[in-house]
Amino acid sequence: MRAGGAALNGFSLLVYVFLLAPLVVVVLASLNAANYLTFPPRGLSLRWYRALWESDLWTESFRLSLLITAVVTPLALVVGTLAAYALVRFEFRGKTAVRTLIMAPLVMPQIVLGIALLNSFSALGLINTLTGLILGHAVVTLPYTVRLVTISVQNLDPALERAAQSLGANPWQVFWRVTLPLLRPGVVAGAIFAAIISFGELGVTLLIAGASTTTLPLRIFNYTEYNFDPAINAVSTIFVLLAVLLIAVLDRLIGLVRIS
Repeated sequence: MRAGGAALNGFSLLVYVFLLAPLVVVVLASLNAANYLTFPPRGLSLRWYRALWESDLWTESFRLSLLITAVVTPLALVVGTLAAYALVRFEFRGKTAVRTLIMAPLVMPQIVLGIALLNSFSALGLINTLTGLILGHAVVTLPYTVRLVTISVQNLDPALERAAQSLGANPWQVFWRVTLPLLRPGVVAGAIFAAIISFGELGVTLLIAGASTTTLPLRIFNYTEYNFDPAINAVSTIFVLLAVLLIAVLDRLIGLVRIS
């Protein structure tokens, strides 16, 4: 049994190394003092982070991504929470079709979804617009909020809502003071996942964005076509740090176990 436990621990360690090694390489390569991408780094420097800070193109794309994320996250959260509650609590015609339509972006190839949005948004004049990007990102992030909030709704005891109603609370008071606080784990998790997905979205953005709506992931994609320097690693490190920060906040607020 001791040998089996040691083997299991060793295998787990190898899995962690396999998953984390690429991230470590990216972070270390972003500190490279050389003019080109090499690993191990030839000297340590923050020059590439300074270059990003001083570049108007990079800072503009970063601000645009933050703006879109700041709008998409509450939008997807409100719609996703209401949709999840309705799909769990109520029975109505077309319920299965609605659930399938909402969850479709999770299983649909991003290129197919992007082409579908490209055709729709072209007819509506939303290509290369901020509104088009927000709607496109909302379509991509909505399934995550719906799925995570659905888990919380399924774990919610309806007797608590009925008890509030029996004490004189109207439906709005029941939802706002009883239901919503109890859905907090799914709501918080949905908001954080929506923010992470929206901030790093590329597949749909690639087809519906343009020169005036170049988000940070799209800027990275375009940059790698003509450049191969540690600036890419510096941007990637920022993505990694933001994701780690949000996951840490999620774990601090509700715990990762509670949303699994």
